[in-house]
Amino acid sequence: MGMLKLGKFIFSVDTAAYQALQRSTAQKWARIERIGKRAAMQDLGPGKDEITLPGVVYPHYKGGLGQIDKMREMQAAGDPLMLVDGLGNVHDEWVILSVSQKDSVFFKDGVARKQEFTLKIQRYEE
Repeated sequence: MGMLKLGKFIFSVDTAAYQALQRSTAQKWARIERIGKRAAMQDLGPGKDEITLPGVVYPHYKGGLGQIDKMREMQAAGDPLMLVDGLGNVHDEWVILSVSQKDSVFFKDGVARKQEFTLKIQRYEE
């Protein structure tokens, strides 16, 4: 399968490989002021669950130039996407928050030999 699958997009060593996976989860808490005592805390449930995937594409190695464009197309569609890891574990649905790109090491015609990307996704909640 690859390293990770988001919707139909597969991250793999041969194509768009992420270099790190950074996950941030939060819990929501409310402060309840009380007379003569410190504020109490009430658990309001889960907060944001976000993943940041910085990675690199070598378009002329495998996968081609359109891989980051494909991520942007998925983002623009605005649909929740199933996230599955390389072991086949399903991690519910996620939405793409942002896609950033940095091209470098160019051929003389201006085509990039190296494309770095950062994909930020967030767990989808209905």
